[in-house]
Amino acid sequence: MIFVARYGGMACAGTLALALVLVPGVAEAGPAAPGPPESPSRGSVSPFASAAVPAGGPPQEAAGESRSQRSLAALQAAVRKERSRLRAAWKQRARKAVAFAHAQRGRPYVWGGTGEYGFDCSGLVQQAWRHAGVLIPRVSYSQYEHIPTKVSRSKLRSGDLVFFNRMGHVGIYVGQGRFVHAPRTGRPITIEELQGRYARNYSGAVRPGWTPLPPLQ
Repeated sequence: MIFVARYGGMACAGTLALALVLVPGVAEAGPAAPGPPESPSRGSVSPFASAAVPAGGPPQEAAGESRSQRSLAALQAAVRKERSRLRAAWKQRARKAVAFAHAQRGRPYVWGGTGEYGFDCSGLVQQAWRHAGVLIPRVSYSQYEHIPTKVSRSKLRSGDLVFFNRMGHVGIYVGQGRFVHAPRTGRPITIEELQGRYARNYSGAVRPGWTPLPPLQ
């Protein structure tokens, strides 16, 4: 079927007439020249609007979460630094205590002695830690009772006090399964292996001068 339109007294048939009939609103002068696509008006909604990031930045919730994460990371870093500082400070004191005890090897056992003529077992460890700047009780029972940080045998560190015979005897652990002590009358201050009868009579250990570490968040 052919549609016919009249224009200026002349009849024309074909595609142009069909376009004019089927596409209302098209100017009779023909199609407009191609150009860049128009920007959407303010009232229009872009099909990509839901995926767009607002011009003002991320949502408030995301920004708040990011700040919280940074604050937590900074706090954790500060806690780790303080824990390292406390460990290093204790190790430095422990080295001084152990060095003092080592230096007394060969000196005589003297009951009640704290250094002038010799040492007994608790006098030796008291003076060793006093040399490191830490005051502890005089006798072995009080040393174990009043030094709060108790240590399992598997966690011993150089500088810890090790006790025997139900806290009746004490020495200073020096690492590698050994300790230095004032054994008894007739035997000078010496280093022993933590084995044999000492292992059988082992009663516990404490850590003088230890500051509890702040917990990690």
